Amino acid sequence: EDGRKMSKRYGNVINPDDIVESYGADSLRIYEMFMGPFGDAIAWNTQSMIGARRFLERIWRMAEKLSDSPDDQIERLLNKTIKKVGDDIAAFKFNTAIASMMVLVNASEKGGMTKDQFTRFLQILAPFAPHMSEELWHDMGNSDSIHLSTWPSYDAALLIDETVKVVVQIDGKLRAEVMAAADASKEDLEAAARDAVSEKIAGQSIARVVVVPGRLVNFVLEK
Repeated sequence: EDGRKMSKRYGNVINPDDIVESYGADSLRIYEMFMGPFGDAIAWNTQSMIGARRFLERIWRMAEKLSDSPDDQIERLLNKTIKKVGDDIAAFKFNTAIASMMVLVNASEKGGMTKDQFTRFLQILAPFAPHMSEELWHDMGNSDSIHLSTWPSYDAALLIDETVKVVVQIDGKLRAEVMAAADASKEDLEAAARDAVSEKIAGQSIARVVVVPGRLVNFVLEK
């Protein structure tokens, strides 16, 4: 916290045993992996341990109120998270893997996950919070260790958003945003964009229209 490297010389060493006793081993693991990129030197902040602990507590509470009916949006987000966490682990991007799981937990707290969805979520959480994941895994009725289970697969079809946010620009400046089907044609995107900025381009001569499917529509006005 003093901005210097931990050293006995400076008397600023953080004893992990003390942190584990106060917050738990899984909270320590989550905090250290969420601090930032794996190869960076980052200042320690014990107070930030509370955030990691609360994240795990929220997951624990989710296990107590599982849903009987699956939510399509949660299923879609879960599949994206499974892919994201798997890719990030391979690339040592542990902080962004945890961030994606936090997004999933935020989205799932209201409606909840089904037992099947929560089981798959525990499997991708396990490398980061092995102790709590193992306990919840057994609470779900599993007899073998979660760490011997197969990494969950994802449905590639569910990785594609049904709708996407398309930016509408005039001469490169943001003027509106529209929601469109992920596979909408250039013609449909241009038509939707024209409607969104109709008042701003009324009476203007348009030199050309640049359409990047799924991303943006830019109207270039004649000078």
